[in-house]
Order: sequence, then structure tokens, then C-alpha cells
Amino acid sequence: MGTIILEAHLSDLHLPKKQQPQITTLEITPQLQPTNPPTTPETKPQPDTRRDSGVGIAQTQTALLITPARTYQLTTSFPVPAALAPGEVLIRTRAAGLNHIDWKSVEHNFCLPALPWIVGREMAGVVEGVGAGVEGAKRGDRVWTSTYYKDRRAGCFQELVVVPEHTVSPVPRNLDFAAASCLGVGGLTAAMTLWRWLGLPMHPPAVEGESRQAILIWGGSTVTGQFAVQMAAHVGWDVIAVCSDRTADLVRQLGSRHVVTYSGKSDREIVDEIHFLGQGRIAKAIDLVGPKTARVVLDVIARVGGVVDFAPLAFMSSREVIPASARVHNVEMKQFVLDTTSEVYARRLNELVESGVVAIPKLRVIQGLESVEGGLKQLKEGDLVGEKLVVSISV
Repeated sequence: MGTIILEAHLSDLHLPKKQQPQITTLEITPQLQPTNPPTTPETKPQPDTRRDSGVGIAQTQTALLITPARTYQLTTSFPVPAALAPGEVLIRTRAAGLNHIDWKSVEHNFCLPALPWIVGREMAGVVEGVGAGVEGAKRGDRVWTSTYYKDRRAGCFQELVVVPEHTVSPVPRNLDFAAASCLGVGGLTAAMTLWRWLGLPMHPPAVEGESRQAILIWGGSTVTGQFAVQMAAHVGWDVIAVCSDRTADLVRQLGSRHVVTYSGKSDREIVDEIHFLGQGRIAKAIDLVGPKTARVVLDVIARVGGVVDFAPLAFMSSREVIPASARVHNVEMKQFVLDTTSEVYARRLNELVESGVVAIPKLRVIQGLESVEGGLKQLKEGDLVGEKLVVSISV
């Protein structure tokens, strides 16, 4: 079979310069790797750790591939990893969350290290097997995880997913697979942004102070925004959330002290309203919408007076003039996978969900991997009005 030459271009994505990857040429052969290396006098067959763990599963699986033409192709003959490395966990997917990064990476050709590839960043399912040294998970456990795009085995739009042990958490007792599948992106992004990058406490203060600080969350009705509103309010911060008229009541119910709707208002009017509500107490800010709203958040910060920690989670132009009072944080969710100590954030998130402090967004569930392409199109077109789109996968 011949060799395919692919070129990756991201000029249309408007990423900050430091996030713009170099244009690279990838040389890949469109053949799937064999499930086991060939036996030669120098190479002995590797042990199948799936079966060593008492797991009897097929050699192939159903997966949604991103083809070299960057189209979607459902296949029922994609290889299952034959062996697990020490510290790895094999999970059978029961539900997976759909996120904007999934369709954007295909359309804009980024986060696709080679083709064919498998996207999908969050899932929940049942442990099928474990590699050597794994102590925190065993076959039959109900778990959820958040994955990193650089490992094709970790793409969640396939029946069997392989991830490091420290990224695997038990499904909270009060959730089903569909609800748990949205913890890995929306829930975890909110948690790590607040706790790791912005420095909010993970637990409420023992004694509530007289002067409450405020956090601005632009996009309070987004999935990540809903998690962030609840977590910030729980530890005593006054939340000022920006959202549409249609989702204002939802955001209030989640714990936002002030809700600013943008419908029919100019940017200047919105900035004035936020500034009035904040009364100089805004110390943290998150934008979950995009470059234009990130600019407006910077305008708010410029009027606060003190230093404000700002996390632009939906991209911000590298050409933006950053006011002296803004301390901008580059949130890298890959650190959940690369830094093993980050499991503490998933553990605390689970506690908040199980105790009822943090509620899961309203779900819109589609069925089967064959429905994912249509679901991503629906996600791109928007109008989910605060709902989270997940795919349920039958066994």
C-alpha cells in the first residue's frame, strides 16, 4: 500500500502565537498496526495482558475513525491493543461526552498526530483489564476518565479505551454512565481551572469572612460554566455570571449571586453592569465563549483596580493588549494526564458530586457510535441551551 503525505494547517483557528503549531508534513502508511508483533527468532510473542487478567475479549472493536481525508468512518474491525503497559487500564466504553474540541480538531486539523485517528476526550465505562502494578482499579469497576489526544488508544469514540491508572476515577454512586461521562472535560476543566490555576480553595473556609471576593464567569450556562459556578459558590465566592436571557434562571439556581444577560446590550453596557455589581471585589475571571468576549473581560479587569487572575478558556488573540492588572493563565488540561498528582482534582470533584453539592448539567443522550458524527454537527450548530450532549454505547 502506498504512502500518504498529509499537511496540517491551523491558520484559520486564530490561536495565540505560542499555541500555533508549526506546519508539518506527516508521512504515514494507512495500515493498522497488528495486534501482536510477528514471531521471529529474535522476538518472542508478547503476553496478552488482557487475558492474563482473566479478560476474554475480541481482537477487534468498533471505532469511529478520522480518515486521512479528515472524514468520519465507522469501522467494526479496528484492532484492540494486545497488551497493556505497566500502570495502564483498559476500559469498555459505556458513554462518552461530545465536546467542541472533537469537531474543531477535525475541521481545523489539529490534535491529530497521525491519520487515521480517534477523537473523544471523556468517557465512562467498565474496567476490562489492567496492566502490571495497577492497584486502584480492577476488572468490573465502574469508572470515568479524561484523556489526552496524543494516544490513539485513548480516543473515547471507540469501544475499548486505554489510559493511565491515575486518570481513572470511580463513577460517583449517584450517577449513571451517561452522567459520569461529562465529568472528564466540563467538570474537570472547571475544577482544575479554579483550584490549580486561579487558586480558589477546594474546601469552604471554616469561618466565612465578612468581605466576599467575586469571580466573573462569562459563559455561565456552558457545561464547564455550570460546574464552575457551583464550585466557586460552594467555597464562598460571589459569582457574577454572564449568559443569555434563556439560561439566566438556570445560572441563578446553580448559585450565581449576580446574573448579567447580554441580549440587546452593548459591550460597554455589559462592562458597566459588571463593574457596578463587582464593586471592586472581582479577583478572578474566566471566559468560556471566545476571543471577542475575552476582550470584554479584559476591559472589565482594567477597571477593577487590583490584580485579577484571568483564565481565557476559549482562546484569546495573541494581539490583545493585556492590562497591567490582568494576570493571564494558560490552562493546560493535558496536565491531568502528564502530572500524576493531578488525580487529587478528580477525587475532590467526585466528592462534590456524590454529596450533591455539584449537580450534573441536563443531558441530551444519543445512541451508538454511528450517531457521533451527527451529534458533533449538532454541537457545532449550537442551541443546546445549557444541555450536555453524550453518546450511550450498548454492550
